[in-house]
Amino acid sequence: MIKLPSRYSVVLQTLSGGGMSDTLICLDKNLQRKVVVKSLKAGIEKHRLMDELSALADIRSKYVVQVLDVLRDGSEIVGFVEEFIEGTELKPLAASSDEGKSLGCLYSVISGIQDIHAAGRVHRDIKPDNMKVDKTGVLKIFDFGLAKLQKDAKTKQLYFTQFYTAPEIFTPDKEGDHNFTTAVDVFAFGATALWLLNAGNLPLELGQVPPPVPALPTIFDVIPLKLSAGITALLNRCLCCDPSARPSAAALKLAIGKQLLFGKHRMLLTYAGADHVVDANKKQVKLSSGSDSVAISYNGLDFVVTNVVGHVRRNNRQVIAGYVFQGSSVIVLGDPSSRGRTSITADIFHPEVMN
Repeated sequence: MIKLPSRYSVVLQTLSGGGMSDTLICLDKNLQRKVVVKSLKAGIEKHRLMDELSALADIRSKYVVQVLDVLRDGSEIVGFVEEFIEGTELKPLAASSDEGKSLGCLYSVISGIQDIHAAGRVHRDIKPDNMKVDKTGVLKIFDFGLAKLQKDAKTKQLYFTQFYTAPEIFTPDKEGDHNFTTAVDVFAFGATALWLLNAGNLPLELGQVPPPVPALPTIFDVIPLKLSAGITALLNRCLCCDPSARPSAAALKLAIGKQLLFGKHRMLLTYAGADHVVDANKKQVKLSSGSDSVAISYNGLDFVVTNVVGHVRRNNRQVIAGYVFQGSSVIVLGDPSSRGRTSITADIFHPEVMN
C-alpha cells in the first residue's frame, strides 16, 4: 500500500479491491467527506492503474463514478482518488415491480454504458457487483480496472466474470489476443438485466466457458417480470451469440427511454389558424385540403401516418403510410406544381426521462 498524503491519511475502512488494487475508504480532511483511494497491489503492472484512471478521467456521466484526484510519488502516479458512493448495493427487482420501475432501472444501467462507449471506452466488467445506487437514487457504475480504449481493446491475459462474459472473447486471435468490442458490454448488460428481472437468477449455461448462447435467445419471454414486446425482443438480442446481432447501447437507451415515456408524447399541429393536439387523449387526426389528406395516429411511442390520399409532402418529400414523424416539420397538402397548397406546422414534444 502506498503512503497516503496527509489529506487522506485517515483510513475509515479497507476494502478487498479485487485482484489488482488496494482499495481504502478514507476521509478527505479538506472537504470532510468520504472518498475511495485506489493503488496497485504489489506485482501488478502499472498500466492497469493507468487504464482505469484514464477511463474515469475521460467519462463524464451521472451514472459513472468520478475521479477526484491523483496521488504521486515524485513524478510517478501511484494511485488515485474517486468519489465514495454512499448508498446501497444493486438488488434484483421485486416480483411486484411495475414496468415503469423495471424500465427505470434498466435505463440507468444502459445510460451509464452508453456514456462509457461515447467516451471511446469498453468497460469489460459490467455486472451488478460493479454498481451501486447512491442515497439520491442514482445508479453508479464503477471498477474500471479492465477498461480499454475501443480502438485497442485486446489483451493476452484474460480476466472475466462468469455469467456476464460474452462467448466470443474466449477465443483468441492468431496472435493470441482476446479482442473486445462494445458488444461485450451489451452482452453483460443483457445478463445484468436478466439478473434484475429474474429475482437474481441466471441460467447455468451463462456460467459455462464459453457460454453456449443461442443465435436468437428467447429467455426474456419467460421471466416473471414482463416488459413490452419490443423491449423484450431487444433484451433477448443482447444475449445473441453473434456480437453483430446485439443492439448498440445507444439503441437500447433510446428504446427503453421511449418506452418509459409511453403515452406521454404530444404533437402540436397548426392548421388554418388553429392548433390541434395529438396525444394519449386524442390519438388520431385527419388533415385535409381539397382532395388531399393525411391521417396520423399516436401509438404511445410514435406519431405514425396511417393513410395518405393525393399529394402529401413533409419537408419537400412525399409522405407514405407508415411514415414516423420526428421532431419539427412542415406538412404540405396539394400538388407541388400548383399554387393552392396548404402548409401545416407539426411539432413533437418529448418529455425528459427523469431517472
